Amino acid sequence: MSNRLDSFSQEELLGRPSPPLELIGAEERIAGRRVAITGAAGSVGGPLTRRLAQLDPAELLLVDHHEHTLFQLQQEMGREGKVPIRWALADVRDRRKMDRLFREARPEVVFHLAAYKHVPLGESNPDQTVDVNLEGLRAVIESAAEAGASRFVYPSSDKAVDPPSVYGGTKRIAEALTLAANSLFPMGLSVSRFVNIVGTRGSVIELLAAQVAAGNPLGLTNPGMTRYWITMPEALRLLLQTAAAPEPGIVMMADTPSPIGLVDLARHLHRLLCEPGGECLIQYIGARPGERMHEILLSHTERAEATPYPGLVQVRSSRGDYPPYEELSRQVDLLLEIASAGQLSSLRGRVLDLANTLQ
Repeated sequence: MSNRLDSFSQEELLGRPSPPLELIGAEERIAGRRVAITGAAGSVGGPLTRRLAQLDPAELLLVDHHEHTLFQLQQEMGREGKVPIRWALADVRDRRKMDRLFREARPEVVFHLAAYKHVPLGESNPDQTVDVNLEGLRAVIESAAEAGASRFVYPSSDKAVDPPSVYGGTKRIAEALTLAANSLFPMGLSVSRFVNIVGTRGSVIELLAAQVAAGNPLGLTNPGMTRYWITMPEALRLLLQTAAAPEPGIVMMADTPSPIGLVDLARHLHRLLCEPGGECLIQYIGARPGERMHEILLSHTERAEATPYPGLVQVRSSRGDYPPYEELSRQVDLLLEIASAGQLSSLRGRVLDLANTLQ
């Protein structure tokens, strides 16, 4: 039995072929330009950094708060040495540090990936989730705008749609904050709405593979639970095409195939990773805090429209404009005050209340 997921293609892991992955206009958006990535050493940031380096940017500003993973990325990219890189160990909530980094690097295109993403941890730590996912976003938007950036891409999540969790709620508020900023700053800001991505750290695929490797029963939350999945190359293409789209202020997402049942996914992984004839034991452990049985891709006010990019759709909303950036920023300040006061139960309710007004 092998625990090496990287011995299989991501298409094999999902049991489907990958859609076309050609880029349209993204090379022109990146080539010769200064590009910044926050969360650059994360499980999406690292692959995005490597992909961007292939598109001949003038310079990369790579920002991450996690020293060891940033060091690992530095070692890897340093060996290649094809693109000038500024390495920045920084917390995106540190506005003075972000101002200085952006003022010095003057990035033209910004991908803001730094965020907390684990749903159950967000339920028990809503103060930190709000602080990183909203205050961090606001700091990066404003620092990027002041430094003269022309494009800004924010990766959101299907968990932002009708969210039952603090994480999902912060993602919905962050979508609104990003799009509303277009009316205030001379910078085209857009959103890439992700589903689950194969290859991210802590994903259910990684957890199940580790259980298979250890010979343990596969722990699943509920036999009926489903999730949408895309591969890492699909996720990177979504980010790059969002940056390259001629119309800013959009929400773009993958035209995702049907959701996959976690039971089917577990059995498929077991067949891939185990010797033929091995028994696949499944143990149900119950849904964790903030999780739902089935993810939702679109809210009741949204519809998906075709784009010039095969496999990608644009999310259109009938709700009208979001509240002004200044008003949303005041709402974020109120959430941060509640978080600072340690009123965690009240904070969770306020996050979800605000998120639901933005559907």
